[in-house]
Amino acid sequence: MDFCTSEASIELAAYMCNPYVTDLTSPVEDGSRTSAQQWRLSTSPTCSSSSSAFGAAGPLRPGSQRGRRLAHCPYPNPVLGNTLDFIRNRRRFFDWYADLLRAAPSGAIEAWGPFGSGRAVTAASPADVDHLLRAGFAGYVKGARFREATADLIGDGLFAADGRLWSLQRKLASHAFSSRSLRRFADGVLAVHLRRGLLPSLDAAAAAGRAVDLQAALRRFGFGTICHVAFGVEVADGDGDPRQEALFAAFDAALEISFRRALTPATWVRRLTKLLDVGRSRRLREAVGVIDGYAMSVVESKEARRRKGGLDDGDADLLSRFMAAMDGEDGGELGAMFPTSAAKRRFLRDVVVTFVLAGKDTTSSALTWFFWLLAANPRCERRAREEAATDSGGGVKGMHYLHAAITEAMRLYPPVPFNGRIAARDDELPSSATVRAGWHANYSAYGMGRMRALWGEDCMEFVPERWLGDGGEFVPADAARYPVFHTGPRVCLGKEMAYVQMKTVAAAVLRRFRVEVLAPVASMEAPPAYEMTATMKMKDGLWVRLCRREESAE
Repeated sequence: MDFCTSEASIELAAYMCNPYVTDLTSPVEDGSRTSAQQWRLSTSPTCSSSSSAFGAAGPLRPGSQRGRRLAHCPYPNPVLGNTLDFIRNRRRFFDWYADLLRAAPSGAIEAWGPFGSGRAVTAASPADVDHLLRAGFAGYVKGARFREATADLIGDGLFAADGRLWSLQRKLASHAFSSRSLRRFADGVLAVHLRRGLLPSLDAAAAAGRAVDLQAALRRFGFGTICHVAFGVEVADGDGDPRQEALFAAFDAALEISFRRALTPATWVRRLTKLLDVGRSRRLREAVGVIDGYAMSVVESKEARRRKGGLDDGDADLLSRFMAAMDGEDGGELGAMFPTSAAKRRFLRDVVVTFVLAGKDTTSSALTWFFWLLAANPRCERRAREEAATDSGGGVKGMHYLHAAITEAMRLYPPVPFNGRIAARDDELPSSATVRAGWHANYSAYGMGRMRALWGEDCMEFVPERWLGDGGEFVPADAARYPVFHTGPRVCLGKEMAYVQMKTVAAAVLRRFRVEVLAPVASMEAPPAYEMTATMKMKDGLWVRLCRREESAE
């Protein structure tokens, strides 16, 4: 249940709103060319850059007085920006960005929107990422465009908030991740949802010899656990519930449309379709209607329990904590921000939607790619399974290889592949890339995971051992080099809980079943397609056939 990662996931749309990319640096010195470089069109201005990978000297804007070596910047079109390249690469956007970042010696590239609609700088060096997320944090905000693009879906929830509204929500949410809460989550919530939901569902598929979409099963499990932890609501984890499937479809549609909205500025066409209630505007309204129905039912149920005194404040879930923070005549500082009863209830609806987004797709995405990568690397699968089958008395906490394998899977396929902020003022990154006020400042976790400069010549291979020390213990990387869980003031609150959930589920499945991947093909030479949405979901799911292990006693 990775709250911080999901925060980034809903942000992805906004920080890709001008994904028309030009290289801020000179071409690769060794003469090699990526496929993206071959696709670039024509020419235009020049800029200056370092010729060394992630060097200190970086790009200059035209007109700068610094005396760096000039290097060609292949802007495809002075009017359309990189629109044509974007269209060519719209189905492989994250790989396209990774190609461009690898080809940029300083690890920074610039985006130009069409007709001067905006610019964005995307970084892939740890120094730049550390600056964006930690050292220079105060200089970057969410921005109005992100809020406008996502207002219908998440409103004033944590993921869209800035300033004091953000800090108050984050402080309340932090109570869910104490050591006590983590133990209760591992021993209670996870055990219940595994025993009553995920494992019986997979058992039934194995007994019938039926193929199952493991990604869909993991999404249902994630939804069940987040509802339990965040709202105190227990929902069925099994398949076949039409109301749950309708809710999932509504979330997917609303997230996709919000994602597309954030890719481009608001236009008269969007306003007209909203006025006429047609096209995507109508789809969004209908999807949000389904989401509102669920969210308000959760809020109303919680309000009824509070009126009856049926809540234990010592074990309050997240929604109860938010309600308590708005209680009383003045409602406290948070309540004062939402002065009317209707405004308070609308904000609580935003809280529910925020945390459903937090728990439904992030860990399930990571586990989906993890199981596919194990199938494509049988040696790693055997070692992970052997560790999971060995009870050392420490539970999943002592499973260092499993921890390393999940971490390695997220290096190659981070649940949130792209993230960033809006510059509140002019700034210069450590790579010397200039970021002007109002520009998007991004980083690509997906691209960084594929950098030889960061991970060596085997960066495209699945090697869990790179995370293990000489004694077999897990050794983490610096957060700015591995920004899957971010760093700085917005560092992920739910990181430990996410690992507990992923390791617990992975160990239970590996102990209980042999997992045969049917589609997509399990080969590192033919990686699966991903969906072009906020989280890195595997396109068309992960279809597997399960065989119950005879030695499994669970």
